[in-house]
Amino acid sequence: MTNPAPSPSPTVPGWLNSYGVVWLGAVCVTVAEIFLKRGAMATAINHGFLPGFGTSALASGWTWVGILVYIASFGCWLQALRRMPLHLAFSLMSVVQVLVPLGSWWFLGETIGLYRWCGIALVLAGIVVIAAPAMRAEEQL
Repeated sequence: MTNPAPSPSPTVPGWLNSYGVVWLGAVCVTVAEIFLKRGAMATAINHGFLPGFGTSALASGWTWVGILVYIASFGCWLQALRRMPLHLAFSLMSVVQVLVPLGSWWFLGETIGLYRWCGIALVLAGIVVIAAPAMRAEEQL
C-alpha cells in the first residue's frame, strides 16, 4: 500500500508571507502583553492562592484573553519558523521591543523616557539592517 501524494498547500495572501507572519506574531505578543498587564492591574488587590506568584491575575478575563492571544502568537511563530531561517525570524521578532513600549504608552498611559526612545530607534535600525538584505535576496528568487 502506497502513501498518497501530499496535497498542494493552499496559497496565502501576499500580506501573510513569511514577514507578514512574523509581523502578525509580534502584534499578537504585544496585544497579549497589554491584556496581561490589564489583568494584573485589575486583580492587584486580590492576593489569591500563592500570592507571590501573581496567581490572582487568573481571576481576570483580561488575563485569559491575553493567554489566548499568546497562543495565537505561538501559532504565528511556528508558521514563521516553517518559512524562514530561525536566525532571521528571531531577529525580526525583536520588533516586539518596539511595539510593547509603544502599546503600553498608547493604551496604558505609561511614559517612555528619552533613553527608551533611543533604544527603540536602535532596535528599528537593527531590524532594517537585518531584514533588508534578506528581503532583497528573497526578491531575486
